[in-house]
Amino acid sequence: MSLRAHLDALLADCDLDRHRAADPVAFVHRFQAPADQEVVALFAACLAYGRVDLIRRALVDAVGRMGPAPAAAARADDPAAARARFAGFVYRVTRGEDLARLWIGVGALLRRFPSLGAAFQAGDDPGSPDLRPALVRFHQALGAPTADDPPRRSYKHLVASPGGPSPVKRLNLFLRWMVRGPDAVDLGLWAALDPARLVIPLDTHVHRIGRYLGLTARTRPDWQTAAEITAALRRLDPADPLRYDFALAHLGISGACPSRRVPAICADCPLERICRLDERGQAARALSAG
Repeated sequence: MSLRAHLDALLADCDLDRHRAADPVAFVHRFQAPADQEVVALFAACLAYGRVDLIRRALVDAVGRMGPAPAAAARADDPAAARARFAGFVYRVTRGEDLARLWIGVGALLRRFPSLGAAFQAGDDPGSPDLRPALVRFHQALGAPTADDPPRRSYKHLVASPGGPSPVKRLNLFLRWMVRGPDAVDLGLWAALDPARLVIPLDTHVHRIGRYLGLTARTRPDWQTAAEITAALRRLDPADPLRYDFALAHLGISGACPSRRVPAICADCPLERICRLDERGQAARALSAG
């Protein structure tokens, strides 16, 4: 049985609706207008760090402040209104002024373009093998309206730069939601962009499970590791390499994939027969995506 067959079995066994309800993307699905979904998706992805229950609490607060029509609100707000809208918001290192800064950038783009998707595509080179160069330009465009005011370190954490070694998991998560689908999880709003060009949102769970499966031998959670795992998955599905991402991530998030072998748990895992995790919690270093 091939790696692809095992991953197909994992995807078939994944309760997408149940996991989606606990995922930040659930907040995006609450909105019907694509323009509102884009705005909420960007904020939901950027705030998707930390414990699941705390992320949810932060998003209840942040999205609640946006009102029923987030795109129109962002387009209408001036900087003072943006700061007032998010005043008092606190989530770990993120503060209301960080969300306001992002909101100002979103509003500026929506006054120039009909949608965030159009703004992103304006910076894309279709000949690029992945969306990283376009993501760099999109990140720069978001920061342009507030460029004269140096960002706080917490803003740099909230909206990480895709131009450095970081895997920018949360921005790649935003792109997955926008480009893939539509299906039970991803929205497929940016249909003009090819899902084959996406890079996997590399969190600790996907990195760890990727090592267990031999998709990478790298121990550093950086862009190169994300690209390597994506390349391995692209060999399985050239058109849609990220179609397994949600199932793999939630295998780890749910606790169904432990950091060391636990026979009572591992026996029920669809990936158990190809898992390279040994009893000491170490993964084999061989790389294979066959």
